Amino acid sequence: MSAEFNKKLVEDMYVALNSKDLNAHDKYWHQDMIWHGPPGFGDIHGLENFKEQVMKPFYAAFPDYYVENDIVVADENWASATGYLTGTHSGTYLDIQATGKPIKMQFSDFWLIKNGKFSENFVMVDNYSVLQQMGIKFK
Repeated sequence: MSAEFNKKLVEDMYVALNSKDLNAHDKYWHQDMIWHGPPGFGDIHGLENFKEQVMKPFYAAFPDYYVENDIVVADENWASATGYLTGTHSGTYLDIQATGKPIKMQFSDFWLIKNGKFSENFVMVDNYSVLQQMGIKFK
């Protein structure tokens, strides 16, 4: 695929993310995809596991979830984006019960693209800042 196709794939997939429709992800991911999560999450194998173990709980924790990219870059095989996710901590996240506090989460993603869909996703999230925004105190 071309770099422009891969950039558009990222942009379109973020529309699906913001829709909070789990089945909307099917259009963008291979069924045997691998999600390499940030520390504390580990690797998730398979699209159905990704939707059930990552996205469904995340949507429950932040029901007003909204993500926007600041930068998207791509070549013929890879795409990457960095941006911010905003939401209200309304459900359990990282074993922390809902605080009702707004959060702004910085992230970076790297995707391997094969045959026009994402096959792997490497995710980095600033969970330290998110925990601080939730009111967690560190010594």
